[in-house]
Amino acid sequence: MQLLRRTLSFVFSSMAFVAQATFAAVGFTPGDNLSPGRYGASDALLSDGRVLIAGGFDASSSIATALIYNPVSKTFSPTTNNLSVARGYANATVLQDGRVLIAGGGLYDTTGAVTAADIYDPVSGNFSATGSMKVARNGSTSTLLPNGKVLVAGGIGADGFTRVKSAELYDPVAGTFTLTTGEMHFARDVQVAVLLPNGKVLLAGGGDGSGLSLNSSEIYDPTANTFATSGTMVGRRDDATATLLPNNKVLIVGGINNDIAVGTAELYDYNTGTFTASQSTVTPRHFHTANLLPNGTVLIAGGVNSATNANTLKDAQLYDPATDTFTPTSGPMGTSRYYHTATLLKTGDVLIAGGYNDLGVVATTELYGTLGDSVFANGFETP
Repeated sequence: MQLLRRTLSFVFSSMAFVAQATFAAVGFTPGDNLSPGRYGASDALLSDGRVLIAGGFDASSSIATALIYNPVSKTFSPTTNNLSVARGYANATVLQDGRVLIAGGGLYDTTGAVTAADIYDPVSGNFSATGSMKVARNGSTSTLLPNGKVLVAGGIGADGFTRVKSAELYDPVAGTFTLTTGEMHFARDVQVAVLLPNGKVLLAGGGDGSGLSLNSSEIYDPTANTFATSGTMVGRRDDATATLLPNNKVLIVGGINNDIAVGTAELYDYNTGTFTASQSTVTPRHFHTANLLPNGTVLIAGGVNSATNANTLKDAQLYDPATDTFTPTSGPMGTSRYYHTATLLKTGDVLIAGGYNDLGVVATTELYGTLGDSVFANGFETP
């Protein structure tokens, strides 16, 4: 009888442990602050699991400093040296050898663009200038290709207004940029760019300076080094996000068109070259972030749902490809923000850092993941 009691006690304890592990709450918890606070920064997950956050803007100037986030201590520390040129909205691309390319961007209080490019070496902890881009560009996209080169496409030119059709390739061995053989078919900035399973790159949407966003798309072929037009998007949008899903479709969410934030999403099928509307909607937003989580869902966080910063969002949503639906996370972020960074860590958590809101530059950070106390649905709540 005593053995039976012990056996039942063990079984019930095990069931309680499994239930706790299975139903552990997931949400946002506050993290270490950035110093200084910044928006429009570039972020990259390093091969050792740390995170680089570089450049951006503070309340009055462009920033040349960079920070390293340590996921073990959950703290930030400054890099050994700074970017060669202070700038925000630059592209960060992790190269095949683990170094990080920081290319282009703009200066504070102007949409003008720069040609500067830097390489961050995680081993030495130093930035060093590399070859300059052929064309100054701000609001461009950068995509690591299977051959190790980086495609940098579109953007706003040096005059701060003109959108460019040109694209260029960075060769990490030579440390130089060369223009692609063919230009894009449409000049565009803040478009989305995704490496497809076939090694080609989808570029879609963006702005051309008219106020009416683009609904065109094109495909870059690394073998031909040229662009070809592809399907027409369901909606016009720029400042959207694009995520390659486990089913190999591309999810495109939100954006803005003619100063109106977009609350729709669509899916691109690279096998057919067509876009279809998602059957679910999301809180209208642009300048948000999107991260594919280890469980196959997509975290959509923050953004602003107007043409100004008056309606900055704390709201976060999860997209489930299996059901084609968006649902709110168990609780909102602790801080409303847009122009922030969101980096998927090797732990499966997402580090959300900095940004901007109606109070100004944001210095706070937070982690989205399993909460330490499963009783509370959000890490910012207290008993």
